[in-house]
Amino acid sequence: MPFMMIRSVLLRTLLLFPLGLMAQTNNLTGSPYSLFGLGVSTNANIGKNSSLGNGGYALAGPNFINILNPASFGEYAERSFLFDFGFLVEMSNISNRSANERRIAGNFSNLAIAASLSPKSSFGLSVAPYTDVGYSLIGVESNIEGSFDQFTSNILGTGSLNDFRFSYGYALTEHLRIGGSLSYLFGTLEESEQIVADQSSLSIAEQSSYNGFRLGLGLQYELGEKFTLGLVANLPASLSGTQDRVVDKSLDFVPTVVENETNISLESFDLPLELNGGILIRPSNQLAVNLDYGIRLWEATGQRDNVGQFIDQHVISLGGEYIKDKQGLKFWERLQFRAGFNYDTGYLQVNDNKINFYGITAGIGIPLGYRSASRLNISYANSSRGTTEGFLVQERFNTININISLKDIWFLKRKIN
Repeated sequence: MPFMMIRSVLLRTLLLFPLGLMAQTNNLTGSPYSLFGLGVSTNANIGKNSSLGNGGYALAGPNFINILNPASFGEYAERSFLFDFGFLVEMSNISNRSANERRIAGNFSNLAIAASLSPKSSFGLSVAPYTDVGYSLIGVESNIEGSFDQFTSNILGTGSLNDFRFSYGYALTEHLRIGGSLSYLFGTLEESEQIVADQSSLSIAEQSSYNGFRLGLGLQYELGEKFTLGLVANLPASLSGTQDRVVDKSLDFVPTVVENETNISLESFDLPLELNGGILIRPSNQLAVNLDYGIRLWEATGQRDNVGQFIDQHVISLGGEYIKDKQGLKFWERLQFRAGFNYDTGYLQVNDNKINFYGITAGIGIPLGYRSASRLNISYANSSRGTTEGFLVQERFNTININISLKDIWFLKRKIN
């Protein structure tokens, strides 16, 4: 039973699995689509962006961290310090044409700080998931290629690719800000397969590690008091990878080690050029609306997958925020109400079907004190990914992001009369 042949067959039938199992993990996703590439894009975000359709390239302000555009770091007041950390819970329902499965995933999602260096510049450090992996395919039945014999497989995957990012922003003028970011992307993805056929079984355990650097450039320009433009370019990057692999075979309940290799060199995984733009509109002092568009040029990377093909990815997001009075004396006047929409065409196409994504978001920013700019940000998203066409599955999931954003002022002397 050659395991390379079995793996090829398995990849073509991986989504034909029995449903109805409740699963709970410590990952940030339970998506079967996280098997492809290096996982699915994370649903976690920092601060209030997750409730604004996951957009906000033109957003900037002295009281929150926006890592989507490094130019936003040119907006912080002198001697200010911001700290943000968050948690995420994802409840998903996965279905094909015959059955459904429910899954729950959740964990710590992000950590970020920002601090001013001068009246015109600030820097930020953040760590957050870049992609998430968390799938379990139980009881997949397939025929061995070239025969009528069947085998059953259980596949488990976990891990994430993380983004440790340094951001810097500078205000060239009162209305023009520029910035740059340097990301160190790193992470470990683990996959285990248990394949059983007749009196024999095969166990494959793989641990793949990837790492690499990526540069980003950003710009924000204020057109008067009501409009702000934001532009961001994340440059292409190549992630190098190594793998540890162990293969065990059991025949008539007698185990044998077939393969045990470490530090196997993997083909690099190429990330595409990303171009993003957004506009922030302020119809009044109480309302702000952001509209964003981004494109990821995956086709230029020549990246391949055993099941589908990589295609250029387009992302559109719309978000709005309303606050009655930022300086209001009443608690409810300082609540921030948010809502948004996000549509992502996806980067993977399987049998002419795009694995697209869309979501509706809502959230609230709760002030943590009258004189404090610190807030508790809670966001909710109802989203869908994929389709039930052919052998594919559709995911519908509810996501809750909870972020605590704290602000303080450094080196401020209190004057007592």
